[in-house]
Amino acid sequence: MKLLTIDSREVTGRPGVLLDSGDILDLVAAPSTLSESQWIPHSVVSVIAAGRNGLERVRQLVASAEREDRQGLLRNGTLLPYSGTALMAPIRRPGLVLIVDSHDSGYIKSPNSAVGPGATVEIPWPDIDRLWGTPLLACVIGRPFFRASENEAADAIAGYTLLIDLCSRPPGNADDMNAWRERLDSKQFPGACPIGPAIVTRDEFDDPAGTEASVRINDVEVGGGPLWAADGNVGRLLSGLSQRHGFRPGDLVAFESSAVSACTASKLQPGDRYSVGYPGMIDLEVMIA
Repeated sequence: MKLLTIDSREVTGRPGVLLDSGDILDLVAAPSTLSESQWIPHSVVSVIAAGRNGLERVRQLVASAEREDRQGLLRNGTLLPYSGTALMAPIRRPGLVLIVDSHDSGYIKSPNSAVGPGATVEIPWPDIDRLWGTPLLACVIGRPFFRASENEAADAIAGYTLLIDLCSRPPGNADDMNAWRERLDSKQFPGACPIGPAIVTRDEFDDPAGTEASVRINDVEVGGGPLWAADGNVGRLLSGLSQRHGFRPGDLVAFESSAVSACTASKLQPGDRYSVGYPGMIDLEVMIA
């Protein structure tokens, strides 16, 4: 299942699910049309926080929609075409965006830096003419945990989404503390964290370590490989993090990949279209301005 957030008149957007037909089912509009469920989720976070019951209710709405007349559902707005429908980040404003490097150290990106797929990201500094983008796969937390065991931490994963870590500093070791702070500060501007377009639930994406992504600039492939940690034991990794971090539904945790060709930061200039995707599953693209 692919959960996403539709950009709408509501500040928080509207939760939706991408169907195999390529249409988006608006989960707020669906219960008024489809009689099998009167459960109305207010956001994607409310769906994943409800756990298996939430996902099962969404599956029931999807099954009902697939039995209905598609054209009728398109006319009344229950279904929306994926192409041309504006989307927000699937978690519009994550509580926590934690990015962990290969040395098990990490940093937090501001939730105010999050934008959705198709966004135009403007370079905010007049003396900077390029950005550096690193593609990442993030796990989406579906239940609260702190000081969890490996199994508890692994069971808390609701699904996965794509994330692009943008900054104005080139890659490299920042041994000097001031240089590290400057690099970290350059990752926090509005638009510095494109996310999406959807959360792919674990039943559809069960092996992130063994699935290869493609990274492109202006439709030219510049890298590829698994966007996941060298240690595929995500339960162990999250359990270790939970000894010092508390997690809640909607938090994102990304681990830098061991595949150098995929995770190396790409130099991006105004006018570049930067995209990362798992073919046939999920694709995130932004424009640099």
